[in-house]
Amino acid sequence: MGGGDDGPITIGSLQPQSGGFAPWGAAHSAGMAFARDEINADGGVLGRDLEFTEADTESDPGEADTLFREMVEEDGAVALTGPVSSDVGITTRDTAEELEAPLVLHMAGSHRILPKDTRYTFRMGSHSAVTDMRSVLGMIDEQGYSEVGAVIGDYEWGRSVETVLGELVPDSINLSMEVTPVSTSDFAPVLRNLPEDSEVILASGHPPGSPTIHSQAIDLGMNHDFTVGAGFPPGVLNEALGENSATFAHQHVSNPYSDDFVEVAERYAEDTGNRFDTHEAYGYSTVQMFAEAIEAADSTDSADIADALRENEFDVLLENPINYNEYGEVSNLIHMLSTIQSGAPEYYSEGEWHLEELYRSDPLPTFDPDEWDF
Repeated sequence: MGGGDDGPITIGSLQPQSGGFAPWGAAHSAGMAFARDEINADGGVLGRDLEFTEADTESDPGEADTLFREMVEEDGAVALTGPVSSDVGITTRDTAEELEAPLVLHMAGSHRILPKDTRYTFRMGSHSAVTDMRSVLGMIDEQGYSEVGAVIGDYEWGRSVETVLGELVPDSINLSMEVTPVSTSDFAPVLRNLPEDSEVILASGHPPGSPTIHSQAIDLGMNHDFTVGAGFPPGVLNEALGENSATFAHQHVSNPYSDDFVEVAERYAEDTGNRFDTHEAYGYSTVQMFAEAIEAADSTDSADIADALRENEFDVLLENPINYNEYGEVSNLIHMLSTIQSGAPEYYSEGEWHLEELYRSDPLPTFDPDEWDF
């Protein structure tokens, strides 16, 4: 496997182009395409163009596995990216390990995705519940909150968040947690069970419901300062929440406040006429990272690319350069929480809203699955 010695180098793009995660796929694909076009205009990789083979996983693990195999075995893809849901991430992790083809996840934050014997799967935009909650609890400490409510989805990710909060929340914080099915759309009953004086509501344990949780809490007259939710593309949040997005804390690891991000976003707007945000940045960063790894390895062999991903540092659009440990977790990761405020960002003058930083973590400990019993 490898991509041959001449002709384009093929990257596989396993995107959710339909269904609930389609906005994630669209943003990620757009960022990938812009990186590819810039790289090719600058001479390509090892003197060769990059090309993509892309297909819709429908967020179905079986379909994602089939497409992964076709991209590697028939299209000659030397590295792949795209999974958003954790179920797809777990399945394609197994495929990546079997085929020895590197996979960079777009989201897919389950703690089960990267056991310590993993060598071909790497995180990007979403990280374990332990990592996410360390960042959230850092914000709570910095803001001085002591009354915290949490809504937990009754499935793997939600129960992981429940476990982590139970372990990490200090005694100085009064934490109330309510568990509800992941299919819930009416959160009023569980929100009424939270203390009236809750200062912040953690909806990170129920990602699909987090915007609805925020809106319904406001409708119920809860006077909390913020709802903390999952890593949605910010445009989705703005459309769903309107003015209520000003008090919804969006989790992300790409850094829209850096000079490098602004420069890329300005070029993107000039070239495409569209807006570049956190999830476009994950796609852009992944393709840049693949290109640098191939150059560092001086090879298009998939095993060499995976080794280069672990052995090199990649200064992309996150706050700190990406350094992967041997099983694909990121070292010294910095998380951010941002709200959406009115007014255009500096890099997109036609915009009606911009991200405003609420909290930036210190470098977070690398997640070690052996330290947790979920």
